[in-house]
Amino acid sequence: MKAILAVIVCLSVFISANCIAAAENDLVVGQITASLEKKFKMLTGDKAFTNLGTRSGVIKGDILTVYHQSDTNRVEPIGQCAIVEIYDSKSVCEIITMNREIGLDTVTIKKMTYDDALLFPPVFALLTKVVEPYSPEKKIVVYVHEFFDENHNVTRFSEKIKKEVNKVFFQKKRMRSAGRAISPAIFAYLPGEYNQYNKTIEDYLERDRIDVIIAGTYRTVGDKVQLSFYKIDRNWEDIALDTTITAKPYAAMAAEVTVPYKERKKEKTVTCDVVYKPIYHRTDSRDERNSIINYETQNNPILEYTLRRAEFNIVAPVDFSVRIDGNEIRFDKSQEYRMPLTTGNHEITASFKKGFYYNDTFLVALSEPNIVKKTAMVSIDKPEDLVIEIEANPLPRRENIVFKMYRKVTRSTTVVKPVLKRETLKPVETFKD
Repeated sequence: MKAILAVIVCLSVFISANCIAAAENDLVVGQITASLEKKFKMLTGDKAFTNLGTRSGVIKGDILTVYHQSDTNRVEPIGQCAIVEIYDSKSVCEIITMNREIGLDTVTIKKMTYDDALLFPPVFALLTKVVEPYSPEKKIVVYVHEFFDENHNVTRFSEKIKKEVNKVFFQKKRMRSAGRAISPAIFAYLPGEYNQYNKTIEDYLERDRIDVIIAGTYRTVGDKVQLSFYKIDRNWEDIALDTTITAKPYAAMAAEVTVPYKERKKEKTVTCDVVYKPIYHRTDSRDERNSIINYETQNNPILEYTLRRAEFNIVAPVDFSVRIDGNEIRFDKSQEYRMPLTTGNHEITASFKKGFYYNDTFLVALSEPNIVKKTAMVSIDKPEDLVIEIEANPLPRRENIVFKMYRKVTRSTTVVKPVLKRETLKPVETFKD
């Protein structure tokens, strides 16, 4: 299990020193300052330094547009470079496209916008922490949860923080919103409990194919708001990022509760093995083959003609897939898939196409409306590991999909919880118009 690293960020005002000025068309404009390999001209794959960094609103993975230094109006781009390393006032970018050699030329990127000048610096600092461990080309799927007051309520100020986080994060093209596709059971955990339950939360993120969940808490102390952001990352380090801002502009919003706190039951997590059991049937005679054709092609002469020409001798399920609570599982490489589930109710839908083969040669598969589909509700009342077997039978006049569920006994190991660690981070100077 990973420890949550707590980072204290002392930001209460927007710092604009040493910023690169934005052009009139809402671009941040910088320059390639040197080639890493001391080249006079660079080609695709070469790397170079630029004078754009986090103070300019740039993050790792951003794509900069390159213009020739003589193209002062920036009419004709000559290439693109991707940020692969980022610092306060400089970065390293790699040339990824070009239509002519690139030298010490101009680079631009769309200027970041924000709604709240006090909230933007810590939100942007959080964004840089989210992208930092990932490779520059990785698209990061993020779910932005709620921000709670000291009584665990959601207020109008909570909603403002969430709106600012969404606005800042999803301006960046490499960030992908998870939308609402997340396990409801995760909402039983408050941000202050993330250190204790982070492994459980990461299991939910793994199942839902979400990389990062963002949430937070705040409390008003005198004329200041102490704000904490929490980042739980299923792949990398977990972080609590603390900051302090002035309370006066937000006093009325913080006092207005929009969603009162209501405790939710913490569901237990079980390991579920989903096992796919396909049935392959070899036809014994021409009469049996004709019987299958007649059943599958009623009132469809075109399909009947296709199957009769196919001269198949094997019927099998193809394109089999399972959706559990809306999350798709495919069995292209294995007939068994392990995933975490919680106690409670879950919807399982299995589907497949009926495929026709001649020995090991695939001939044709039936499409809509002949796709087989079946949905079942599974209720898990005990925190015991499960096996769900799904049998897929393509033969007519048979139960085409059969669900079987049983419990299994497994050995478990003791999980050692980490100790919360705190570090102090220097104030981050961020971009301001």
